[in-house]
Amino acid sequence: MTTVTSTPAAKPVPATKSAAVPAPAPAASGAALSSPQSSAAVDTPRVKPAYREHSFVRLMFGEGASTVGDQIWYVALSWAAVRSGGPASAGAIMTASAIPRMLLLLFAGPLADRFDARRLMIGSDAARAVLMLGAAALAVLHPGIGMLVGVSLLLGAIDALFLPAAGSVRPRLLETEQLPQAAALRELTLRGALVAGAPLGGLLVATGGLGWACALNSLSFAASMVAVYKIRPRPLAVDAGAEGTAARTPYLTSLRDGLSALVRNRVVSALLLVGLLTNLGFVGPMNVGLALLSDQRGWGAAGIGMLLAAFGIGAAAGSVVLLRWRVTRRIGAVVAVAVLAQAGALAAMALLPTLPLATAAAALVGVSGAVVGVSCGALGQARTPDELRGRISSVQTLLSLGVVPLAVAGTGVLAAAIGTVPALLASAGIEVLAAVPCLLVGALRGARLGGAA
Repeated sequence: MTTVTSTPAAKPVPATKSAAVPAPAPAASGAALSSPQSSAAVDTPRVKPAYREHSFVRLMFGEGASTVGDQIWYVALSWAAVRSGGPASAGAIMTASAIPRMLLLLFAGPLADRFDARRLMIGSDAARAVLMLGAAALAVLHPGIGMLVGVSLLLGAIDALFLPAAGSVRPRLLETEQLPQAAALRELTLRGALVAGAPLGGLLVATGGLGWACALNSLSFAASMVAVYKIRPRPLAVDAGAEGTAARTPYLTSLRDGLSALVRNRVVSALLLVGLLTNLGFVGPMNVGLALLSDQRGWGAAGIGMLLAAFGIGAAAGSVVLLRWRVTRRIGAVVAVAVLAQAGALAAMALLPTLPLATAAAALVGVSGAVVGVSCGALGQARTPDELRGRISSVQTLLSLGVVPLAVAGTGVLAAAIGTVPALLASAGIEVLAAVPCLLVGALRGARLGGAA
């Protein structure tokens, strides 16, 4: 089933950049939020909106289509697993795809930096399309637990190859000034795909069974493959000699060099810490805490639905606002304010006694989360060198996905030990910690889009 993260995790961003990065600029003062007109007039020549970049739009279509297909598959998989082996089997099967993805993600990063990332994406989409088509046939001929586990394991392994490659290609379709708007558009696209995919999966399972769900997921990957085939990312900003040297660098040396460069990059490493702490504080309450809170206060399943819907609407509204008002200066300070607002909203959601008030707090969680995700994503993309995109994207995705089971399990255990409300307040406290690197790391606190690292 769908896991709620601060940014959509279906195509992480893991839910994330350069040849497009301009020469270092001096630190700027003034408002952190600037409209496209004022920003363009002061900082850079006017650039066209991200939604007019055809390659970026094609990539968003591909990611949206495959995310819808993924949600259909997860709904169908969970239902088939419950029907075949009961709740315990369902949990084991749903975890199966995460195991190879988590184990292989870090090691897939150097591949995206050493080879043509676009071709890796096309190959991954083709492999997933064939795999899901085969799963559709097996679902009709030989359904069972073994088939579900095998398909889940293979799908997770292929995902591990696709995700760093996508993280490497995406910013090379845009100019630096387009990154905030692009991040907001991606947030909207993936939120919409998540919302549409789950009910569609339920409808397909009810009417056609697992086979139809697998077949439609196969078509979604085929659509993604066609879209990715037509994109044209800028070439990597390295000369021929450097490119040849990179190709001859031993694989493990390349992996070590990427991790070392990440540690030395103050802004990007601080952003990864912010994302880790934010997700640790956010994921548990939104996936387990809402159910516990609704049950404890008698709001029932309808209460969970209202809270999740409010969060989704808030995240979408925040993304829409950020299409117009871009965070371009003092980005770390802006993110710190948004993180503290999200922590306060989480605490309010736990403490407010009525469902309407808690729903309003959940909407604020979504709005502030959009500011955090879009701002951190755009800055991280702008400050990542071309030759490191795959490796850094793999680390970011690993942290984003890896924190989910830890945060969910931790919230459940803590709620059982000290109660639901104290557990949610503790999660809000973890979110508060995410504001610390934003304020203490000077390079992040005063960062501007396109500024020096």
